[in-house]
Amino acid sequence: MNNTEFVTISQVVKQLIAQSPYSHKLEEASIVCAWKQVMPSIVLQRTEQTFVKQNKLFIKISSAPLRQELQNSKAKVLQLVREAASACLITDIAFLY
Repeated sequence: MNNTEFVTISQVVKQLIAQSPYSHKLEEASIVCAWKQVMPSIVLQRTEQTFVKQNKLFIKISSAPLRQELQNSKAKVLQLVREAASACLITDIAFLY
């Protein structure tokens, strides 16, 4: 075992994540965390549930006026979440009630 190549821990972790059968779950978790980082506290207080299914982010909002405002600015919200998430695979956002 005479290996002279040095590998950083971050490279090893990235390889493990890429080879893991649960890598998509880690990506989904990073998207949900990105939602929490990007949105202001008033939106987070009214967010009841967030989940990802088939490359679509579902957000359950308890306030109808807030849900309508988010729906109107859907493209900007999607762009903010994509920028905040490292491995963002989402193509759409749905605001539920």
